[in-house]
Amino acid sequence: MSDKTDALSPKPPSEKFSIRCPRLGHQINFKYCEIENSGIPCFKALDCWYTYFDVHKFLEDKLSKEDFKKVFIDKGQPKVLSLLDLIEKAKAKKGRKS
Repeated sequence: MSDKTDALSPKPPSEKFSIRCPRLGHQINFKYCEIENSGIPCFKALDCWYTYFDVHKFLEDKLSKEDFKKVFIDKGQPKVLSLLDLIEKAKAKKGRKS
């Protein structure tokens, strides 16, 4: 194989191309993944799209260094911990109203 055929495309596939989202459980295109998290990419975008195009380079070029780091390097707390935190905040808020 030549280097040209081995290299991944630097651009995302067309919007007609979709893959199964492991989080949602159905087909989605890259445009959705790109803005899924309040306008910034889904934290799984690199895992899901790396075989289809050079998603790492694409997002690294598109995002600020801070956003890239926030989404892909500094992982937030696990979902269970954030749910427990929300429950505690709701309990505290309810206690103040009583």
